[in-house]
Amino acid sequence: MKNICKIALLSVFIIACNSKNKDAKKVPKEEKKTIILTPKLAHEVNGLTHCESVVYNKNENVLYASLIGDDKNGDGSIAKISLDGKIINKSFVKGLNDPKGIAITNDKLYVTDVTVLVEADLKTGKVIKKHTTEGTMFLNDVAVASDGNIYVSDTRNSSIYMLQTDGTFSQWLQSEDLEHPNGLLQVQNDMYVAAWGNLLGPNGAKKQSGNLLKVNMTSKEIMKVSKDTLGNLDGVQVYDKDNLVISAWRTGKIMKVNGEGLVEDLLTVGQSVGDILYIPEQKLLALPMNFQSQLLIYKFEEVEE
Repeated sequence: MKNICKIALLSVFIIACNSKNKDAKKVPKEEKKTIILTPKLAHEVNGLTHCESVVYNKNENVLYASLIGDDKNGDGSIAKISLDGKIINKSFVKGLNDPKGIAITNDKLYVTDVTVLVEADLKTGKVIKKHTTEGTMFLNDVAVASDGNIYVSDTRNSSIYMLQTDGTFSQWLQSEDLEHPNGLLQVQNDMYVAAWGNLLGPNGAKKQSGNLLKVNMTSKEIMKVSKDTLGNLDGVQVYDKDNLVISAWRTGKIMKVNGEGLVEDLLTVGQSVGDILYIPEQKLLALPMNFQSQLLIYKFEEVEE
């Protein structure tokens, strides 16, 4: 009798467990939420006369921005700005004509100024030296390579110049395949080029290429990265390990580009967005706006989709 009772109780227990398991299977699983990074305007810095380029000094945790100024020679400058959008010094480097691309390395600041590359002391802002060579026409962006050499784009004559560590300044590469380079960025053995675009096509017809390119720094082979013609590109920065972020001056678009050349729009601001800055570890994007004389600072925030 005891055995019969045990068997009966065991049967009830098994039925109950099976019923619970069936009910458990009916409970819907919690859906996974997608987290995306969305740019939100954090600071708008005004009064920066024709702001063109911006760079980050990690040691001081500040920004430097080039201000072209108005039409007078000598009214251009480099401004020093905090990450929260406060102007620390509007004329940290002064007496420039039409400054554009900026780069910093060790204790030096380098900025292009029409046909010369200006070298200034990063502590005092005092101009130390001006580098130039025959043939420079419209020097634009500046990039510091891992070997210490400084590379400078010349948009007008479709060239890249190099300032070697021994002080020699000369043309490194000239080719219409560079599509009149604007922004420069070295990543490992490649120099990425945000191209403004070829000004004239066959028989003088207007043409605008404006691709994202990369140049092998050993062979100097020029390759297209972007699959689509983007036109009038200006700045190029590292976004993350798989993507770059670029700016298009005419359309005001900020775009993400992966290694396969696929493009994703991040945001659109006004026309004349220049040589941008992105700080990956802080998810901070700084956009110099030439016509508007502004610097827009965006913070990428995590948003559930």
